[in-house]
Amino acid sequence: MERRKLKIALVSQEYPPETARGGIGSQTYMKAKGLSALGHQVFVISRSDTDRYEKIDGDICVIRIPGMEDYMYEMTDIVEWITHSVVVAAEIDALNKRVGLDIIDFPEWAAEGYVYLLNRTKWYDVPSVIQLHGPLAMFGYAMGWPEITTDFFRTGTQMEATCVRLADAVYSSSACSTEWINKYYDPQKSDIPTIHLGVNTETFKPQPVAKNERLTIIFTGKIVKNKGVEELVEAAANLVEDFPGIQLRLVGRGQEKYIAHLKGIASGLGASELLDLPGFVDKESLALELSKAHIFCAPSYYEGGPGFVYLEAMACGLPVIGCSGSGVDEIINSGENGLLVPPKDTKKLEEALRKLLIDGELLNRMAVNAREYILREADSRICLSRLEEYYYSVIDTKSVQPLALQNG
Repeated sequence: MERRKLKIALVSQEYPPETARGGIGSQTYMKAKGLSALGHQVFVISRSDTDRYEKIDGDICVIRIPGMEDYMYEMTDIVEWITHSVVVAAEIDALNKRVGLDIIDFPEWAAEGYVYLLNRTKWYDVPSVIQLHGPLAMFGYAMGWPEITTDFFRTGTQMEATCVRLADAVYSSSACSTEWINKYYDPQKSDIPTIHLGVNTETFKPQPVAKNERLTIIFTGKIVKNKGVEELVEAAANLVEDFPGIQLRLVGRGQEKYIAHLKGIASGLGASELLDLPGFVDKESLALELSKAHIFCAPSYYEGGPGFVYLEAMACGLPVIGCSGSGVDEIINSGENGLLVPPKDTKKLEEALRKLLIDGELLNRMAVNAREYILREADSRICLSRLEEYYYSVIDTKSVQPLALQNG
């Protein structure tokens, strides 16, 4: 029997194009488009930098809400988290009265569901789930930001932990993020499934274009220090003597001062022609850029999730190089579809790049394996089907529980 279609609210401050600041926004966009294509009625509640407004994007209703700047100065990040959760709760209340929501999906990051979840009662209780992307505890302990002694960290982690505790169910983009939740927020949360959105294998697939004449290592993403780009520039520069003409293509946005710093590293190592910096590239063009390259390399110091830039590159038939010790381990089978190296280890990174550049047979085998892995494990159609079934299971479980149990 066909299940009824749902009215779904997706909450995310980040949502393209207006607030496309990071991975959560991209994933929410994919989620909204995918669920809408399955016939569900999708509402996205996101941030506005101006006034409140609604717009229709295909079959998706995008609701942009401002913060509380008109009522008070939001001088600290944690106050912005708190006040934003207030306006989110108010918007959900209005939307639910208008359409009758079936389920609400919040990210754990920024605790956007904090006030709404605290305000639920047995008469006011839409099923709600939390998706883990990478909690504040992970950033503080694994990456050193924010400092763990700050009010932002102390209060922010408490807010995220409260959301995890009060939600009807929690799912995660990776087992890595789940481990952080179990360690610092709720050790009893043992029923967190790993469900990520995968990658669109029709958009991201090997394109009918020739490989670049120059051997090309490609990186995509934010061009910032913690993505390991300095080590990547240095490792690639050390290969120039043995592989004349090699280029490192850094696709993404970066601050002008930092880009100049990277160019200085390359020039200082005698590789002034190494870097190619095209800036931001849209998804459709990105598949072409990846297909023309030979190796994908993103030696990020730490990734809480599987890292969608790796999935996109693998879908386009590229072997991938990443760093061990975080969520990337869950998709890179070192030696099969790519290679893992220790974070911040320029020498090991250079060795991994060299290994693939000198062994064409190995490179081609890994490229084939990478594409096959995506089709088997991370095709967005399969992943969205898993998410849809998860929503139904949460709603079904909620509906059969006694009220006393539901509201504990």
